[in-house]
Amino acid sequence: MSWAILGLSAGFILVTALLYFVLLKSTQPLWIKSLTLVLVTLFYWVQYEALQQYAGWPSTDDLPEAFILIATDIQEPDLKRGVEGVMYWWVRDDRDPQAPPRVYQLPYEPQLHETTEQVIEEQKKGSVYIARKQPGGAGGNGLGVSFDKVSKANRFKKP
Repeated sequence: MSWAILGLSAGFILVTALLYFVLLKSTQPLWIKSLTLVLVTLFYWVQYEALQQYAGWPSTDDLPEAFILIATDIQEPDLKRGVEGVMYWWVRDDRDPQAPPRVYQLPYEPQLHETTEQVIEEQKKGSVYIARKQPGGAGGNGLGVSFDKVSKANRFKKP
């Protein structure tokens, strides 16, 4: 467990304890006091779960409209063991090149697997590719992503 989670937990416990003592002096009915404590505690659990998106875990949010694929980790499906395939993409949003990359978890697609491997190999040789989400899921794959090779001179020009 990290120090950040321990610190947040300690803060939540302190606030809950303070709320408990404030409610002890309150003239509200017992059921309202109890409900308040339960709701505050539930809020902490919801907040903890929401923070997991920012703790380095892969995001299942939508990909940016235009991005650079930095790296991939692809796990192919294994039908014998009943394991679904998954693709992890490290992506940098093209609109903000200074922003740190983010990891996205995507469903496995064989055609996209092949395409991303080709793009990564070309990038190792110095090529620059911009990936774009296509309207309506077009792009030759279920995610609707297409990769366009761009020259380094035109890298920051708007399409």
